[in-house]
Amino acid sequence: MLSRWLTIIALSMGIGVFAQPAVADPAYLEDAIAETKEAIAAGKQLQAGSFVEHADEAIDRARSAVWQTPVDEIRKGIKLMRKAVKLAKGTNSDKRIAKATEQAELALEQFEAVK
Repeated sequence: MLSRWLTIIALSMGIGVFAQPAVADPAYLEDAIAETKEAIAAGKQLQAGSFVEHADEAIDRARSAVWQTPVDEIRKGIKLMRKAVKLAKGTNSDKRIAKATEQAELALEQFEAVK
């Protein structure tokens, strides 16, 4: 009888642990937002190398956030940031860097929508 009660209590506690709200870890998400803002600032100054560096960091932080709590907005933001990196990597074209910056701004909107 005591064993049955201990099992019920253990299961009820375990279910409570897994039933967490769908909110990403604020530290990783804040880092992703900060790095995305840095990437946007570098993109507006047409610094492709710095843009790619900050965008890659933003992707890493966002991947950590989505790994802990899967949120579709973060996934969409990661996808947009990857597209931005692809556009800006290895180019000096002002138009491509501007287009990459636009993608990063869209990604920023996705990241901020989670907050």
